[in-house]
Amino acid sequence: MKKTNLNFTLMFALILILAGCTEKSENDNLLALVSSEGTKSSDTSSIVNSLALPTSTPADIFLVGAAKADITGPFVQSSTGYNSPGDEMSGLAMRLYSRAFVIERPGGARVAIVTNDMIHMYQSVKIGVVKKLQADGYGAAFNNDNVLLFATHTHSAPSNISWYTLFNLFNGVIGFDKVHYNIVVNGIADAIKAAYNNRKEARIKYAAGALSNFANNRSSSAYAWNLDKASYPTNVEETMSLFRFEGKDGTPIGLLNWFAVHGTSLGITNRRAHGDNKGYASYLVETSIGGNFVAAFPQGPMGDVSPNTPDPTDITKSFLRPNDLDPSLDALENPIVHGTKQGSKALELYNSATTILTGNVGYRHSHVVWNNKIAIDPSYIGTFTMPWDTSSGNTTCVATIGGGFLAGDEEGAPVAFAKEGEIRNNYVFENGAWVKKNYSLTNLSGAAQILGYLWPLAQLALSSTKYEACDKEKFTLLPVGEVDSFWFPNPQVPFVPVVLPLQVVSIGNTAILASPFEVSTTAGRRLKAKISSTLASAGISNVIVSAMANAYAQYLTTREEYSAQNFEGGFTAYGPWANAALIQEFDRIAKDIVANRSTSPGPNPPDLSNQQFIQTWLSSNGIVNDGGDFGKVLTDANSSYNKTKDSVVVKFQGSHPRVVQDKKLDGSLSSYYDPNAYTYLEIQKKNGSSWTTIANDNNPYTAYDWARTGGDLSATSEVTVTWLIRNQQPGTYRVVYNGLAKQFWGIFWTYKKFTGTSKEFVLQ
Repeated sequence: MKKTNLNFTLMFALILILAGCTEKSENDNLLALVSSEGTKSSDTSSIVNSLALPTSTPADIFLVGAAKADITGPFVQSSTGYNSPGDEMSGLAMRLYSRAFVIERPGGARVAIVTNDMIHMYQSVKIGVVKKLQADGYGAAFNNDNVLLFATHTHSAPSNISWYTLFNLFNGVIGFDKVHYNIVVNGIADAIKAAYNNRKEARIKYAAGALSNFANNRSSSAYAWNLDKASYPTNVEETMSLFRFEGKDGTPIGLLNWFAVHGTSLGITNRRAHGDNKGYASYLVETSIGGNFVAAFPQGPMGDVSPNTPDPTDITKSFLRPNDLDPSLDALENPIVHGTKQGSKALELYNSATTILTGNVGYRHSHVVWNNKIAIDPSYIGTFTMPWDTSSGNTTCVATIGGGFLAGDEEGAPVAFAKEGEIRNNYVFENGAWVKKNYSLTNLSGAAQILGYLWPLAQLALSSTKYEACDKEKFTLLPVGEVDSFWFPNPQVPFVPVVLPLQVVSIGNTAILASPFEVSTTAGRRLKAKISSTLASAGISNVIVSAMANAYAQYLTTREEYSAQNFEGGFTAYGPWANAALIQEFDRIAKDIVANRSTSPGPNPPDLSNQQFIQTWLSSNGIVNDGGDFGKVLTDANSSYNKTKDSVVVKFQGSHPRVVQDKKLDGSLSSYYDPNAYTYLEIQKKNGSSWTTIANDNNPYTAYDWARTGGDLSATSEVTVTWLIRNQQPGTYRVVYNGLAKQFWGIFWTYKKFTGTSKEFVLQ
């Protein structure tokens, strides 16, 4: 889950809300989720079996299309990517994109692999995209099973688009935002459709290499619990895997690149939308190669991996970002530093890729009810147990959140309740047997101590004790997998999704394992080892473990890391055997592939699109009436700046930026601006008597910040445009702000297009 900066008041308020729940059996909740849902996801056996059919096309030729679309949602008065209560986004640093590849074997199967600059890939988005594709006439080409959606996990993207309460509650802004949701769904669908329509004969090359001395394990104390830690030279996965797509004639199409690292280069104080390090890596590669080249950077097993640097004085303190290590850097340059490392390595692999993929395209998809206590075969647990574990009868657990998450993590959003690993249940050896000792929060101090005194009352109201046996070391704080409460319109729907997707996509000899979890490094390694062994007999010799796909289900750690109950273990919702269950369920699918038999699709998750009754204020009411002297320069540029190190800051009388997004969504922005070319800001260079735009609102060195003036319901606002000058050419420049205002006259809304322009200034 997003790193949280929860205060005691909000946490206890949630406990009180949950305390209004009435007890309902687990099976009743499951039935409510999967009944009346119609047919289950489609059986892919006919498609998979058809892959063996002969084709006259050479084995190394595929049909490949690539495209990208803007999915920048409302970036002011929306939740930040860190889910810090009360914190709102208020600006734009780089646009957010959906990057799609459609890959097809002529005469065989087709898949769409899409990477999106988002904090999470919510199940609501996957369902919405498939419905949109079907509504737009692409239902024969795409369905739930052959569409794979990734989130890059940038923590600088707005949220509020899940259908589940938990992900819209711990926010700066509470509720669901239908405008943002539709922008994202439409953008992803548009990218897939464009990629499909751009298909051409192509070859796919594969390369892999190590990106060393970059990422760091932010939970090294939990990693140290792993029994197999000595088997690996590093405590993070440094392997970068890459697909190179090129036309049959060698023309570049794009690349897909997997590397495991959190999108936390920008910290919790950031208020601007940004693709973070992976967004910048895409920008770097795409601008380096040029044309319509598409570079996508989905996630690997990154649950415990940070792009930032441990504090040399204490590794449990907040990690240091580039501008902490080098004060000459602006915080806006943090994702540039980290993204450059990923992008440069990707270009190196792209240029050196020689292994040509041949064969077929395949896919398998299965929904699994994780809340239904999946029985774990002991063979998938092996020797990775704690001394107090039993050898049989182990299952997944009903989804809960553990108190361990209250300690926060090292990404810069610690919660001052306790130290990591301090809030956990312990096992002690007494009288020849292991005995569980439930942890008491009264041992702590400050706010945590207050919570400790109140917790027994909340635990009684929540019936939390019924989860303790399954949760083992986790100090069960919040049950989120089953809810029946008068506080919510649909009491049968839990706070988190419990019907979760697992997907395997194969291209030639390479298989991509896609799950909705933030998988830890070692959990990913164990998954890869087992599935690689199973798939070897099917001719698949390369397995890529990916994360943040098709839905979001919080963290997933190993059994040993779970025992440590650091932040990641506290947020491993489905209990101590989640890693074993993930391996077991993927192995079930892998065995189906080997046997060339159909895979059980499992029950469809519920479509909750018509049950989002708690809307964000803006989603429900729209913006307030814009007012003021639009475009007026309030703070102008200086006369001159240094061409290598200064910053230009210009402030304008503004309008609400959501006006543009609303009009683009309803299709009427074209009456004022070209929807495909609109930019909130421009940096222009003078050439004789004309001006040339050299940077816009997607440039990594520009920023747009918006602020309401005169109170929350005031009509006036201000826009500040910042340009970090880095090694620019000498000359004369200016800053331009493009806006669209919404005003109410009598009984009608009217719209006013305007432009603000700074004075000319010289770089020297």
